[in-house]
Amino acid sequence: MADQFLAEQHTWTLFQHSQSDEQDSWVMLTRDGEIVPIPGEKILHTSRPRVGLEIWTPRELQIAEPFSLKCDNGIAYITNERVIYLPARPSEDFKSFFTPVLNFSDTHVHSSWIGPWSWGGTVRPVPGGGIPMHIPRIEVKFVFRDGGHSDFQTKFEWLKERLHHARELGLNPGQNLEPPPPYEAGAQPPPSSGASGSAQAGAQTPEEAPQPAPNEPPPDYLTAQAQAVAMRYEERMREEAEGN
Repeated sequence: MADQFLAEQHTWTLFQHSQSDEQDSWVMLTRDGEIVPIPGEKILHTSRPRVGLEIWTPRELQIAEPFSLKCDNGIAYITNERVIYLPARPSEDFKSFFTPVLNFSDTHVHSSWIGPWSWGGTVRPVPGGGIPMHIPRIEVKFVFRDGGHSDFQTKFEWLKERLHHARELGLNPGQNLEPPPPYEAGAQPPPSSGASGSAQAGAQTPEEAPQPAPNEPPPDYLTAQAQAVAMRYEERMREEAEGN
């Protein structure tokens, strides 16, 4: 655990000396409260209202300035770039939270016998995401008070898989991540299994090679032949006996 903490502190030290674009980090909103997307960003999923957010520093970090946050009411979004949370009533202390999709790890769903379902995981904070940058990682939980956790999880896992695949191929992760178009009624149906289908199946196409002739008789062929010969012999013997 100590080695992991030192590695995370080293990562934070490197990040302090790196350059970042703060302008593209904040969740910018219009006057109507709509999300202003960063270049190339599209909203893929919007949760139902009354989603809660809980954030806290893992105990094992044992840092001097831990962080925790709780909001009871808001909306969560999934875009092709980020997971975003906007509180229903933003304040000076908390206006928004976001993190890149691939910064999530160990995501899971948690059920409760008396309370709503929740979904969350471990997150590496980014500049402007709403988390102090002296914290190398945090625990994040979305509480779905009006349901919808399953749809949220399904969309997130689908997107994360596509992003990982795009990264492996060296593609721009934010592009070409739309789901396939729905089935259209005008699409050509598969061949029917009626008489016409049977006739087509029976016709031999030019590419098909002719079936070779069998090299041996079919099963029970010799037995049937022997029985036929025996029957003809018995019939002939009976006719000769009646003639005498």
